Amino acid sequence: MKKYIPLVLLLLSGFANADQYYRARTITGVGVGVFNGQSILFFSVSGDTSAMTGCAVTKRFAISSNSPAYKDIVAIVLAAYHSKESNIDVNTLPTCNMFPNAQDVHGVKSGNMPF
Repeated sequence: MKKYIPLVLLLLSGFANADQYYRARTITGVGVGVFNGQSILFFSVSGDTSAMTGCAVTKRFAISSNSPAYKDIVAIVLAAYHSKESNIDVNTLPTCNMFPNAQDVHGVKSGNMPF
């Protein structure tokens, strides 16, 4: 039994950095900037943002060009913004590592499909 305790603790520690989801939103603003030599896509969404992590004081999301999904997320966000798509889901991490005052994006989904 004692040999399983470290495994259980390791599994539970993963929930401390659990992803956060913002579902059925509309993208209300988009911008691009450079920070530490990286391109950063910023965007904001409609609806309640009170659950955003405390460091995201601007209530916007950010993804860095160093992220493997950067180009795909940029394409989805821009298409959704210009088409005024109202069924956007944003998957985030509870951190502001990509830009100090915007919550880190982990994924974006557009349309009627499960994330």
